[in-house]
Amino acid sequence: MVRARAAGFSLIELLVAVLITAIGVLGVAALQVVSLQNNRAALARTEAVNFAYDMMDRIRANPQGRGSYDGVALDTPPPDVNSCVGAGECSAAAMARFDIALWKCQLGAHVDATVCASWRTSGVLPDTTLGRGLQDGDGSISLSGDVVRITVRWSEAQQVRSVVVESQT
Repeated sequence: MVRARAAGFSLIELLVAVLITAIGVLGVAALQVVSLQNNRAALARTEAVNFAYDMMDRIRANPQGRGSYDGVALDTPPPDVNSCVGAGECSAAAMARFDIALWKCQLGAHVDATVCASWRTSGVLPDTTLGRGLQDGDGSISLSGDVVRITVRWSEAQQVRSVVVESQT
């Protein structure tokens, strides 16, 4: 009597195949998490550079008020200005203070400052969670001769990051 040999997989072979597949899926999931974190970090860096270049363009657009932009420090709230909001004209120095206040409000650390809240209510700034800037975002401006140095700082994954842009005006 000839016995027919059973064909197919044994239970152990099936469990090993499931284990290998599960390890592969976990690896892909971990890779996806790291990819999302890196994308979020790249977005924050891009926003920081855009904020720095935005202020650089504001300084270039107001050459008479150039000196009024100097000395803006980190961890200082935006100046409380409303003189250029809705006004037909304002002085170069007033425009510089307005630009600084608007920039500080957009960066993120000072979104709850009085001037920022009033500008959100009046529509000068968007009242959305997307328009709230970087996490703990703040900035500084210093001028040295023809060189403007703009620093944008923010928090990311329990670390403080910064971008520095220097240019001649």
